[in-house]
Amino acid sequence: MSVLATLVTISMVCVGALFLLLGIDTLRQIIQRIWLRFAGHTALATIVDCEVTESDAEDGGSIFTPIVDYTTRAGEQLRAVTLRSSDAAFLGIGAKIRVVYRPRDPTWVTRTDWFGAALSGIFLLPLYFTAGPFCLYFGIRMLTD
Repeated sequence: MSVLATLVTISMVCVGALFLLLGIDTLRQIIQRIWLRFAGHTALATIVDCEVTESDAEDGGSIFTPIVDYTTRAGEQLRAVTLRSSDAAFLGIGAKIRVVYRPRDPTWVTRTDWFGAALSGIFLLPLYFTAGPFCLYFGIRMLTD
């Protein structure tokens, strides 16, 4: 086997492993949000401020990080920075959004994004869990032949 073929094969194994890791992480995130939602760790948050990170138009434009106030189930009032979202998704100061938070770390907060979770579940997970094993299997098989 030539050096180029060996490098391509090793790259194939690495890409397969990366796809599997991305699939596992995406699945973990979906399960975590669903668990937090159904366990009742949700709150209605109010956007009180916004941090803006400027970037080039080539990089997708400015990134808005909404800062929200919310009250946990235990009655604790918190202020937190949510996930970064694009310019189009920023709803404005005073807007109300539904968030989920971790009960052991209520400063970790993210929007309840069912649409994004559904898209990940429908499109990305099958890609990750199909392409990952495919690349791993055939990469390892090529290396051992």
